[in-house]
Amino acid sequence: MPRQDGTAALSISDMHAGYSGRIVVRGVELSVPRGTLGAVVGPNGAGKSTLVKAALGLLPSVRGTVRFFGEPLPKVRSRVAYVPQQDAVTEDFPITAVQVVEMGRYPHRGWLRRLTAADDAAVSEAMAAVGVTDLADCPLDELSGGQRQRVFLARALAQRADLLLLDEPFTAVDARTETELLDLLGRRCAEGTTVLAVHHDLRTVRDHFDHAVLLAGTVVAEGPVGEALTPANLERAYGLAPLAGSGGTDEMVTVTA
Repeated sequence: MPRQDGTAALSISDMHAGYSGRIVVRGVELSVPRGTLGAVVGPNGAGKSTLVKAALGLLPSVRGTVRFFGEPLPKVRSRVAYVPQQDAVTEDFPITAVQVVEMGRYPHRGWLRRLTAADDAAVSEAMAAVGVTDLADCPLDELSGGQRQRVFLARALAQRADLLLLDEPFTAVDARTETELLDLLGRRCAEGTTVLAVHHDLRTVRDHFDHAVLLAGTVVAEGPVGEALTPANLERAYGLAPLAGSGGTDEMVTVTA
């Protein structure tokens, strides 16, 4: 069971970050409560992936403060797991699916120590949870895009981290599998794990997530989904109005980004 001490799983204050000399996100302020299934949404170019990468130190921040469970990342690194976008993964590296998932145990064991029986159990449990047990010995480069995404999600689950940061984790995954994985993540959140996922579909976020960060270069709104994704906030972020006669997000245009 993840530790609970009242602090946010992830808090960011006045973060400015980007790449190639260009600032992409400015003045980011957010606080993701523990035990929530959270989504980062916004239009193309809003800085969703930049936000996640900068929080993890994978992109330089010009300024700002990032805390995980009230601490700088180096102090709690084993409690934070990350799944990158599919196009950020090298597919031709000679490694099998189970070897990828075993990497989830390295934050606890180190790269040079042999995995224990408890580590093996965590790996097996994670692979079974996402339905890739039968792919264990398959080379990564022979898997489909959706299968690779499930393998990398299994790696994050095998780490048994308290916070999962997922960057477009459902790319190339069919709708049924996405629903199954979201149900799995929802159960983990009910047990105390926190998930923050970059997502592109507002209807899916409305139906499955309970916390949202609406981003458009800066945070337009953050909070429970029903409060953050109001018609007014979505219009500010996307420049789009809700469908005629809409009284709320139930009838919002589905926007992909």
